[in-house]
Amino acid sequence: MPAVHVEAAALVCRRPSAEIRRVAEELQASLARRDVPSYIYYLEDGQAAVSLWQGLLARVDGRIIWWTSPHPSHRGGALRTFAVAPATAAVRLAEHYATLRARHIPRLYAHPE
Repeated sequence: MPAVHVEAAALVCRRPSAEIRRVAEELQASLARRDVPSYIYYLEDGQAAVSLWQGLLARVDGRIIWWTSPHPSHRGGALRTFAVAPATAAVRLAEHYATLRARHIPRLYAHPE
């Protein structure tokens, strides 16, 4: 049986630009001033993602910051929204963070009897 030759496409990872890193770090600092913890991930496509809570992830491309709101659209679907300034995005994301935290009901760990 002849060997099968498969060419794998090289995974091209672009490093985020200085502008993308600056905007992501500015967003993280603005969130921290509002007592919202966050973590920055640099993605393979050269963008950044700022993670705030399960289901709340802001993407940064250097010009626009966008995310999916926890509130549904008027039609009941996902509501995607954006901001161009990190400070503006932080205010709105902090509100979404508070909404999601209020919905979260911690599991009580009781000793089984």
